[in-house]
Amino acid sequence: MKKFMLNDDWRILQDVHDLGEKLQIYNPEWNPTDVFLHCISDWEKIDRLEYLQLLFAKNPYSGRDLRYFNTAPWWYKKVFEVPEDDKKMSGVLRFEGIDYFCKIWLNGKYLGSHEGYFAPFEFDVTEFIDYESSNTLIVKVWSPLDNNLITLEQKGFDTAPAFRFLTCEKNMIKGTYEHADGFIQRDINPIGIYGDVSVGFYKDVRFTGEPFISTMLEKSNESAKINIQLPLSSDSDNLGIVCKCSIVDEETGLKQAVINHEKALDKGDQQLELSLEIKNPKTWNCWDKGDANLYTAHIEIFADTKRIASMSRSFGIRKVQILRDDQQTTFLLNDMKVYIRGTNYFPEVYLSRMSRERYERDVRGMKAAGFNAIRVHVHVAKPEFYDVCDQLGMLVIQDSDITWFHPMTEEFLNRAKIVFGDMIRLLRNHPSIICWVCMNEPDLWKKAKERGQIFLEEDPPSMMSESPGPQLVEMLKELDPQRPYIKGSHFKDDPESGDEHDYTGSLRGEDTHYTDIYGNRYKFTTEFGFDAPASNENLANIKAVYDRIKTILEDPQGIESLHYYRYRYLKYVIEYHRITKYRPCSGYMQFLFSDVIPQSFYGIYDWWGTPKKYMNVFDESNQPTGIFMEYKENPIAIWAINDYPYSIGKCRAEWYVTDENGKEIISGQNEFMFDKDSLIKISDLVFDVNDNIIYQVVLIIKDKNDHIISRNVYKDPFHHPTHPKGHPLRIDQELGVRLYWA
Repeated sequence: MKKFMLNDDWRILQDVHDLGEKLQIYNPEWNPTDVFLHCISDWEKIDRLEYLQLLFAKNPYSGRDLRYFNTAPWWYKKVFEVPEDDKKMSGVLRFEGIDYFCKIWLNGKYLGSHEGYFAPFEFDVTEFIDYESSNTLIVKVWSPLDNNLITLEQKGFDTAPAFRFLTCEKNMIKGTYEHADGFIQRDINPIGIYGDVSVGFYKDVRFTGEPFISTMLEKSNESAKINIQLPLSSDSDNLGIVCKCSIVDEETGLKQAVINHEKALDKGDQQLELSLEIKNPKTWNCWDKGDANLYTAHIEIFADTKRIASMSRSFGIRKVQILRDDQQTTFLLNDMKVYIRGTNYFPEVYLSRMSRERYERDVRGMKAAGFNAIRVHVHVAKPEFYDVCDQLGMLVIQDSDITWFHPMTEEFLNRAKIVFGDMIRLLRNHPSIICWVCMNEPDLWKKAKERGQIFLEEDPPSMMSESPGPQLVEMLKELDPQRPYIKGSHFKDDPESGDEHDYTGSLRGEDTHYTDIYGNRYKFTTEFGFDAPASNENLANIKAVYDRIKTILEDPQGIESLHYYRYRYLKYVIEYHRITKYRPCSGYMQFLFSDVIPQSFYGIYDWWGTPKKYMNVFDESNQPTGIFMEYKENPIAIWAINDYPYSIGKCRAEWYVTDENGKEIISGQNEFMFDKDSLIKISDLVFDVNDNIIYQVVLIIKDKNDHIISRNVYKDPFHHPTHPKGHPLRIDQELGVRLYWA
């Protein structure tokens, strides 16, 4: 298909009274000067397609003026002519990214509407396009603010004074907008045409969507069946075609299978089914379990020996399962257990600012920090992200945009199923995605009830058991039956979920401490973390934010204590999950890898890509092999962990405990066999702790050649820093910034 790009020379206006459809702005001859009393603005030229906040806002990340962009719809206008060479061909109009609701007209004819922000969509415009004269394309876009507030009191809850909750019921399937807890600033609600717009011209046949490439390993992995569902549209009846598909090993370039499928196509949309088999397939693995082997399906369609359409798509062959019961939530990849060392990822609220280069930089940084898995948190990333994860062997757990509170109506359910289905169809070929998350933190009232924070005379409707949870699961099983799912993230005891979010020592309040987790038996933790500011140099770029918290930033003792607590928090929580490996813990996912906006401080990297203090915690605690001390107020034991799928062989563990002057308190060593995917208790570690001594504990693993495999250092481990005063409840909602004790 030949593409004619329509990215340039657009004009826009904001329809402040939402009169555009009534006034028929979509008609090519419409003129704003004809409108009485100047209710409508004139058309204004823009230099590129981009989120409107990035085009016009002085600061797109904070400020009351951001709400202006969402108070009324925007109209876009583009005039174009069809190139001479394409005038005898059928045409399809395609949008790569519009956020959020939109309606489309071409030459005054209504084409249709779309909801969402991440999924491309298109219209066949053969009957509406003018091949001999100019064409007028009109798009109405809106992303409204939600004003249906939810408080526990409004739901009839008897609320304790210490637990007052107020948020918006989210009418859009759009992740974290209106989140406002120091994660994304309250007034950020992206809007606009931000992706490419094009008209594609074709003759006879076009692809109408992504093919679905499903794989099945058979006969002890001696062969793999490849099934391809190929959506097509033909512009003529009884069109005889030959569809040729070749499967190529991306590593070697060798062709592994070929099929030629003959078919007479009817006019309109239809689907081809192709089945192939590969002998001795190479499986796709995450980077610490093997190689990320990929194949490419090259698909060509011929009519009368002339190639009329083609596409190539990458895919992997692998098997993924979840073992899920009262005792475990464990992932299996190619029939092997895989221990998840993960992070959550939401690097930018404005998707247009992301690129393959930035995604690759981040994913490589995650690998260097020891992570083997990413939870894409309540958003859908750009396609380049998933390609990078496929190629670098990074596991992905993919959230939907359904989070917190949504309407419990049939109308919302139907819309949610469409947007959810768009996500599955768009991403299901990526082998890196090992699990879908249907909803994030639904039914928060249940958690408050479990903690004794609220008392209910009658339970409200449940997203988990009534809508949309069960319907999304049913839909998912139809669209992608081989991949596991989590129905509602944060429901550890739900038989279709099994994970939890635990912010003990962090968001659970300043009266909690990270050591309180000792004794818990986590199955799988998909959120934990602590937020700390970016560097002074970077935050100085945002004067309003810097001025609001400069009492922290300019206090060396205060800012150091905040980052040091965060270091000790991360070290303790990660290592506690590690030493309970498969007892029953199957992994963890730190929150977040990078800050989503400049003044959101959950990331271990800031929004500018600068690492925050104490990144050595990931060298010490988060690598595939490690040696860890079990402790709380006193030492308990030493553990060695190997997450690799192979044995490292005979090794020696050494430990040294000294005081602040380097005087030895206790030391020892043990030889052991460092088996594959193992947790090994090296030794008990018991000595009387003197509260007046600052201890240092050094742990080392050496292989048979005396090379160091792992080393870990604990400086003053038995004096735990206190939870910073004021964290986490103090938030400046205008700036969306955590205040701490400012």
